Amino acid sequence: MPAKRDPRALCAYLADRVFDGRRVIPHQAVLVENRRVVCVLPARELTAGTPIAAYPGCTILPGLVDSHTHFMRWQGPLYLAHGVTTVRDTGNPLNWILTRRSEWEKRQWPRIFCTGPLIDGPNPVHPVTSRPCANISDAIRNVREVAAAGVDGIKLYVGLETGWIPAMVGEANAAGLPVSQHCLQTGMLLPARAGVQEFFHLDGILHDTWPDHPPGWLDAWGLPEFAQTLDRQKYLADEIAEREIVMTPTLAYWDSQWRSRLRGYRRHPALRDVPPEIINWQVPAEPDREGSARWKRALKAAQRFVTLLRERDVTVLAGTDTPCGAVPPGLSLWREMRLLAEAGMNTRQALAAATSATGKIPGFRRVGTLCREAAADLVVVRGNPLDAIPDPPDIVLVVRNGEEFDPAALKSRAETVDLSDEPWARQFHAHAEHTPAAPWE
Repeated sequence: MPAKRDPRALCAYLADRVFDGRRVIPHQAVLVENRRVVCVLPARELTAGTPIAAYPGCTILPGLVDSHTHFMRWQGPLYLAHGVTTVRDTGNPLNWILTRRSEWEKRQWPRIFCTGPLIDGPNPVHPVTSRPCANISDAIRNVREVAAAGVDGIKLYVGLETGWIPAMVGEANAAGLPVSQHCLQTGMLLPARAGVQEFFHLDGILHDTWPDHPPGWLDAWGLPEFAQTLDRQKYLADEIAEREIVMTPTLAYWDSQWRSRLRGYRRHPALRDVPPEIINWQVPAEPDREGSARWKRALKAAQRFVTLLRERDVTVLAGTDTPCGAVPPGLSLWREMRLLAEAGMNTRQALAAATSATGKIPGFRRVGTLCREAAADLVVVRGNPLDAIPDPPDIVLVVRNGEEFDPAALKSRAETVDLSDEPWARQFHAHAEHTPAAPWE
């Protein structure tokens, strides 16, 4: 067995082409040293004696970024195995996720950014992973405390009063933190005008475009009448573009909802690395053909809205909501990129949604790119993913912070943990059993 390369040592990674996050360059090498990218340069310009790791027939990409996850420890090696070297956790108990964030470099995990707990209204949807707010004073205090703990952003959740949001955004921005939101009852127009900078799941759009819609959540996008809201959707897309709002639609979650209602989905090969408990909690026990068809139409409607966003040059990020819907870590990000491509992005734009576009998020400028001084995160993929997003990809090598990982070895050594010590496992179990769950902290 060859000696493991020192992650601080100089090395040139050479492939048929390099996608640096924005452009495709043939026959280039990515030079790394001291856990940073030195430069991307033509192979002929490499200095004599430079150690070279050559991968003919392959493409080098920046390490991928999943912009919307709920981290669980069993996921870590699987993310890396699929080329995801950075994740943003968008809702976990504060001390728990800060501890995980401090551990990533010592584990076979991706780099972790986090927003801390879901900051929600007085009756939180997910009590284990949320901080409830009974009034505006609670709301401001929770933002202040979470920000002071050192998170990378603040996430607001569905039960907050719209009138509280400007003060919460102001508190977060005063701490230098961006604000994102999963909004349901309020729609997204009012939070956007209050200064929220990013929205998840396309949530809230239904309220703004069809306020008197029949009962339903995202699946209501699959109702035939939703198509009649097109003019309102265009108006909303215009305002999103004008305000330079970032959108993370998590299409992989929408996709999971129609697939999971098909007969036999629990045995789907994509779920082989997902713990059976997660599958049992997240995948319906019985097939539902009608529900599946409705969710599939909803996904198509969501993709059409993403097309409206792209026509207006709105920044769209690739996020998956893993493990919600039992979507598999890492693999689901490739599915997300493929779904974005189906929504009208070209392959370069879809790959950028999981790489360089994340630079729109403060603190992410050194990941998702192969520019000088970026983190030495890269993925070697067999073939040319710029021709078509592979689903699944054939990944040859992953480099995270200068350290090399073999994808096959990562999959074989996926961590086994007691799910009872995972906040989202406790929350999923409580939802599945229809029982209250005590807050984590």
